[in-house]
Amino acid sequence: MSNTKNATAANAVATIKRKTNTDTLRVSVTHDLSQAMSQSTNWSAATDVQSAVKAWGAGADAIDANAKTIANLRAQLKAAEAKQLTLRRTWTAAKKQVLSNVTVFCGGSADMVKTFTLDVITRTTVGALPAPIDLAVNPGKVLGEVVTTWEKGLATHGFLVQHATDPTNAATVSAYIPSTKPKLTLGSLPQGANVSVRVAAIDPASPTGMSPWTAWVVGNAR
Repeated sequence: MSNTKNATAANAVATIKRKTNTDTLRVSVTHDLSQAMSQSTNWSAATDVQSAVKAWGAGADAIDANAKTIANLRAQLKAAEAKQLTLRRTWTAAKKQVLSNVTVFCGGSADMVKTFTLDVITRTTVGALPAPIDLAVNPGKVLGEVVTTWEKGLATHGFLVQHATDPTNAATVSAYIPSTKPKLTLGSLPQGANVSVRVAAIDPASPTGMSPWTAWVVGNAR
């Protein structure tokens, strides 16, 4: 029994089972164990251990000091980033003031604006809208239905649609049907009936309030 104990003692390897996976734990464990080790009855004779513990403690102190430096720098960075947002807003407001003052001073003259080495906004006047293009009239999904589609183009105010069984007979031409999209489904039509459709874009800039009509396009209801 005694031989087993002596063999175990001879093979003992020092270790630390306390957690040291963060800088805070590294520092606290180092200080705690350094203080406890110095109370050992073998401390005075273990000169190599004393030197190692001293270096270990210095390393812990260096980690602690640098961690505080990092924390301070992070706080300074956070404050600097917040200040940068304020400075950007101030810069944007100042830029707008410069551009406004130059615009007023130059009274609409592009040449004068360019003498300040600034760019000039060019606004293009949009003419009257043309008639929509690519109008198609196809059978819908249910009986008595047709689906009409066309290209949206530059229209932004919607469209007007008319349908007729005989475009040459005003009595068969429907009233204007508004549509916000370049697509309209017409229902409740006689099964397989011929339907003529035309479309115009709403155009507030036009004297008539609308673009020219497309040509009539004929399709069949389902």
